Amino acid sequence: MNSSRYSREKWDQRWQEKAAVSAGQPDDWLMRVLPHLPDSGTALDLACGMGRNALALAQVGYQVSAVDFSRVALAMLHAEATQQGLPVSAVCANLEAGDYPLTPESFDLVLQFYYLYRPLLPIVQHAVRPGGYVVIRTFSQTSVERFGPVNKEISLESGELLKVFSKWDVLLYEEGLEPSRKGGSLAGILARKQT
Repeated sequence: MNSSRYSREKWDQRWQEKAAVSAGQPDDWLMRVLPHLPDSGTALDLACGMGRNALALAQVGYQVSAVDFSRVALAMLHAEATQQGLPVSAVCANLEAGDYPLTPESFDLVLQFYYLYRPLLPIVQHAVRPGGYVVIRTFSQTSVERFGPVNKEISLESGELLKVFSKWDVLLYEEGLEPSRKGGSLAGILARKQT
């Protein structure tokens, strides 16, 4: 286990620095898939950071639970959600230590952006209600020859999301079309759990 990856102080500092530079617009992939999602429901945003995607979902009618390891990021999210009067519950937890147990079939939508912890993927699948959705976008090993190397621990193999969600209805999928700032490319999926 790489201790720097799991250091709360590291993540708190990262989000403090990021807040000074960016207001945090919702991710382009979320905005692209949003028209394919219901207008409301319960949503979970895993590794939410400052909550740019959680806030966007709350603005269109979702009740959002947003989970992250950084207290600094969650404080910023809480302040913004309170200022806008949005239904976002911010929870500080280490997802990789199981600090936030996911109840089966408890969410209509689960988001996971720029975060990959493979043992969590089956748990995420069980947390979605039948007929519910998952939206994931993260780093990919596809196109490394074009966009540069990646850390394989936190990046998807080519076609990995399609394998993981092979029993779901895949509504949108793309991989390797866009470079990541951290090397490699990006992969994204919108999938619906069968009823």
